[in-house]
Amino acid sequence: MRANLPNPALFIGRTIPTRNDVTIRELIDSGNDGHLFRASSAALGRDVACKIIPRGNLVHDASGHEMWRDEVHKADALRNPTVVRFEDIQEWREPSTDPAQNVDCVVLISEFVEGQCLRKFISSNREEVSVSFVRQWLATMLNLLAEMQVRNVAHGDLHAGNVLVEDRSSYDLMGPRFVFRVTDFGVGDSSSEPRFKDDFKQLAQVLAELLRAIDFSACSLKDKYIFGILRDHFLKRHLVEDDLTRDPLARQPRELFTTLQRLSNDYEAIAAIDSTKLLTPFDFLSCEQIGEDPSMLRALYSDRFLGLTEIESRNNVVLTGPRGCGKSTVFRSLSLDQRMRTGEGAPENLPYLGVYYRCDDLYFAFPRYVAPNQEAAFDIPIHFVTATLLSRLLDSLDGWAREHFSEEFLRQEPIASESVWRALAISPPGTPDAMTFRGIVARLNKERLRAADWHRFVNDPKRQPGRCFGPEVLQRVCAELASAFAFVRERPVYFFVDDYSSPKITKALQANLNRVFMQRTSVCFFKLSTESPVSFAKNDLDQKIYVENREFILHNLGLIYLHAEISTKLTFVEDVFRRRLGQTASPFPAQQLEELVGSSAAHNNNEMARRIRAGEKPGLWGKEVLCELCSGDIHFLISLVGDMVRLSGGAVAIHTSTDAFKIPAQIQNRAIREAAGGFLKNLRGIPKCGEQLVGIVEAFGQVALSHLKLLDSKNDEGKPPKQASRIEPYEPFALGETARTLYEELLRYSVFIEDFRGKSRRGNVVPRLYLRRFLIPHFNLTFSKRDSIELEPDQFEMFLLQPRRFEEIARLKTEDAARRYEAAADAAALQPGLDFEEPPQ
Repeated sequence: MRANLPNPALFIGRTIPTRNDVTIRELIDSGNDGHLFRASSAALGRDVACKIIPRGNLVHDASGHEMWRDEVHKADALRNPTVVRFEDIQEWREPSTDPAQNVDCVVLISEFVEGQCLRKFISSNREEVSVSFVRQWLATMLNLLAEMQVRNVAHGDLHAGNVLVEDRSSYDLMGPRFVFRVTDFGVGDSSSEPRFKDDFKQLAQVLAELLRAIDFSACSLKDKYIFGILRDHFLKRHLVEDDLTRDPLARQPRELFTTLQRLSNDYEAIAAIDSTKLLTPFDFLSCEQIGEDPSMLRALYSDRFLGLTEIESRNNVVLTGPRGCGKSTVFRSLSLDQRMRTGEGAPENLPYLGVYYRCDDLYFAFPRYVAPNQEAAFDIPIHFVTATLLSRLLDSLDGWAREHFSEEFLRQEPIASESVWRALAISPPGTPDAMTFRGIVARLNKERLRAADWHRFVNDPKRQPGRCFGPEVLQRVCAELASAFAFVRERPVYFFVDDYSSPKITKALQANLNRVFMQRTSVCFFKLSTESPVSFAKNDLDQKIYVENREFILHNLGLIYLHAEISTKLTFVEDVFRRRLGQTASPFPAQQLEELVGSSAAHNNNEMARRIRAGEKPGLWGKEVLCELCSGDIHFLISLVGDMVRLSGGAVAIHTSTDAFKIPAQIQNRAIREAAGGFLKNLRGIPKCGEQLVGIVEAFGQVALSHLKLLDSKNDEGKPPKQASRIEPYEPFALGETARTLYEELLRYSVFIEDFRGKSRRGNVVPRLYLRRFLIPHFNLTFSKRDSIELEPDQFEMFLLQPRRFEEIARLKTEDAARRYEAAADAAALQPGLDFEEPPQ
């Protein structure tokens, strides 16, 4: 929404009052905050760019200080030639009693770049937007961001309108044809339009615009490969992620630049082998990295996935668990598209029709979503999601039904199409394909784009959205399809909605869409994946609360793995490695996990605890220990075994090993202990709260170790050392705002895994918090789940807010202190009163 913009005719043909050598010649463009003009400078003998911005559109602090001016001067420190620097800043004031004639503006004078902004370039030169063009643009941006990161400079408004494309082919024979320049550093957008303000996320949004402009079907095999990496790695992960524990390349422009430059070589290496084979068994640690290759996904997917029965149940399911636990892999593998593409779409094998949708484009269509001011706009996100899911359902049905039920489909398709148009409340177009699923899909794809465009102006009272689909439309269309086709009537539709996690998909956006996803019906069910229980909003726009085990089933994979028998976990983990070890282009020197790491079936937690108490640091090795380390995050185990192979000298070195298992126990132990330290290092780098989260987990580790060394377990007749790997409150806690935020961050990053099935020694139902399993070796604890650190609510709040003080008070230092603690804890089990000893001053 443009605000306070004066009539551009007030300036054209005039000189700047305080710079008589500069004359405004023509209007180039108008944005949300100001006008951009071409001007001529008599003193410089060349054209300059003049951005004229109303003073009210520039950022000031509460005292009136011009914060924008500070940011402009920060950008002056950048030496990168991509930056269009401001050469001068002037004021243009001409008061008038006529508001339309009043001028109170700032004039930013800069170099004039011959060329269009990137947004207009995409629109008018679409044929020039190739994979090579996008790579050059992204390399330029990452190169700039690398210097900005070093100099602590942010742009804050890095959209396609502030990137200029300069065509130098007419005068530069050596350089690239197109050169990219970035302007408007420090000039924030004053529009109320909700957009990203983070440079990396803005970069991702522009990358999404560029990729949409590419004709993928016309790309070469190499360009298709690079396109997939740009979309699935850079766009979906590296540029939007801010957590180094999940993506080591997140917000690392230097490393991303190197990765981008390496893509051609990577393609050549991959092109030399069978596309269904791995270079190493440790490739593709996430489902997104696999791309669109159905054969590779099928080869790596294990149908022994823990929790598969619950996922496939006829319930609405919210699936949660740490990153890398396989949520995306299982959702994609259960979709109808994937099963058709791998030859597994026979009707007798399909009890339901799966539709997979990952929320990436939802994120870019509705960034930083908040509920709009006008009620007419409430259903815009529902319109977008309904059109998206239905287009995918109809597209899948079209292909599957033509193959397996061609006679019934050809007979009923026109009747079903008419019913779908009626359910959508859209008049069919007067085209030959109007009464076909393909014709409906084409219209639904246009509706998606319309919804995203409507949202850009959601708070502009002058622009009203068109009629939107309501929450009932998706269910209604599914019912019409079931009525028209027997093969749909026999199979409900499962919508697998992946990465439905806040803050990426904001709680406000979830509350809006939950009006669809929490509906209970026999014709369709919704399976939502989210990274933790606190990443999912359990309410809707009308503040209706959705109750677990009634409207939906919460299925926490972290808990499933935590409480599963070791034999069950081994069955799955060994199958995952069997598939990977047998899927490499060159034969790998082991085909089973046990061949690599051996078996430590005799591992005993009590014996290990006694050795720790005696001052040892017991070695950890074997496939059973690997399973104990897993909190559902199977990608961690794959990466960990890859590190073990690397530390052993690689595949060639372990090929020559004559030992009972290929990777020596001491190398396994080293890799296991180093991995936990690496996680904490990355956790520390999380913006705003990383240091606090590491302090909290380290405090727990030190207190738990002191209990192991000085206390015996009361839950075992043999009186082994107390082995606490969890926290158990005596009472349900009501945390303050800051403590609650930290608690939710601990769960979001799966530092602790929350289990509500516990009861305290006072009989209260309380959340038990289990330490993430691969952190246990870092603190020299055992994998036992028997014992707890028990805390009163106020102690738990201190643990979150003041972890160092908590550690100093709660850590047991002497046998006398341990005896006093034990007596106090026994008394506190009956009634409140447990208090830690204050350390001597």
